Formats: sequence, structure tokens, C-alpha cells
Amino acid sequence: MWRSDKPVSLADAMSPQRIEANVAEFETKGSGPLTSNVAEAGGFARSSDGLDAPDLQIHAIPAILSEDPPFGEAEHGITIGVCLLTPRSRGEVYLASPEPSSKPHIMHRYFGDEDDMRRMEIGAGMVLDIARQAALAPFCSAPEQLPASGSEADMRAFIRRHAQTLYHPVGTCAMGTVVDHELRVNGVEALRVVDASVMPTVPRGNTNAPTIALAERAADVIRGLPTMKAEAQAEAAL
Repeated sequence: MWRSDKPVSLADAMSPQRIEANVAEFETKGSGPLTSNVAEAGGFARSSDGLDAPDLQIHAIPAILSEDPPFGEAEHGITIGVCLLTPRSRGEVYLASPEPSSKPHIMHRYFGDEDDMRRMEIGAGMVLDIARQAALAPFCSAPEQLPASGSEADMRAFIRRHAQTLYHPVGTCAMGTVVDHELRVNGVEALRVVDASVMPTVPRGNTNAPTIALAERAADVIRGLPTMKAEAQAEAAL
């Protein structure tokens, strides 16, 4: 996160002094800061040249998204984050009680795999390099939340302190382990799971579109339409 001398961010989009004018501009002209989706820019990158597909996703937000002060009252600035798309670390989820309303016991084990930390460090370095480029540097005039230095120790300490989950949590009811190919829970009658938790691996892209596809396929299965396996067998018979 960087503070900016230029008043061009979303810092005052929701401020008490500006909110009425911003709402009016949005409602009457369809313009202004309230037209922003916040995550206005992004991209994908590889942590090394030998990868077949990107393993990092970058998001750029025209605001300082720190906890203190809260979003809407911060100084003008910019936030750029990097997400590891293919984490190797694996956590566990346990039932803490037979009561259905009880919260599960979750062991995340973030950075349990050393390679995850290595790739996050590379990604954070990419973000710092992007911010130094001539086109963006004028909007990153002062640090708000940055590593103390580019050393491995400082970069990793910063990542451990500020990393958080993002858009892609999946896999707690993985297909092939918890549910079958028709999303039926193994060993339980008349129960299906139809959401991102059935994905056996973390997708590189956001989970919205594949979850919609899962739901549409589940609807077909429940309605008794041919499954993909049945369709393939029929084609083979022809």
C-alpha cells in the first residue's frame, strides 16, 4: 500500500463530506467514484519461466485498504496485492461437535509448504517492481504498508504478517473423495453438494463461473438428463 499526493483515488468515495454528491452523480449521470468495482485492474503472472500457466494473480485497487483508518476515510493512495493461485499447502477441517450448528475446527496451515512462501516472495517482488515503474510511481509517493526491505527475512515476515485468504477457497468436499461424479455425498442418501467445495483442485481463475457450471450440471443430473459418462458411452457405441 502506498499513499499518493494526487487526489485521484477512491479515498473519499464514501466520506460523509462527499457521499451525497457522489450518489447524485452516479444516479443522474452514471459516472463518478461509485461506478468503480474497486478492483479496477489486475493480471496474471508466472513465478518462473518454466510454468505452463500462471500461478500468480495481481489485483490493483485505487485506495488504501488498511484496517486503520477504515476504507472511506483513508488518505489517497493505492493497494496492489498478489495471490498465489496454486498453493501446495494443505489444511484440514474437523467436526468439533455432533451439533449441526457448531462451527468446524479448521487448521489452515498456510505456508506449510516452503514453495508457497518462495513463490509469494517472488510475487511480492513483482508488485514492488510494478510500483516503481514510471507510469505508476507518481501515484506511489509514500509507503503506507510495505516490507522493511527487499531481504528474504523482511519479505517473508511481511508476507506472514499481512497475507490473508482471497477468492478461491475450494476442496472441503472434493469430488472423488467426499462426493462422486454426480455430486452425491458418499455414504449418505439423498444429499448432494453443489458449490466450489467439490472442486478437487484450486482453479487458477475465479470460482464464480465454474460454480455456475457445476450448478447447471447438477440441475441436469437431478432432472434425469444424461450424464457426461452416459453421453460418452453412447457416442462410443455409435
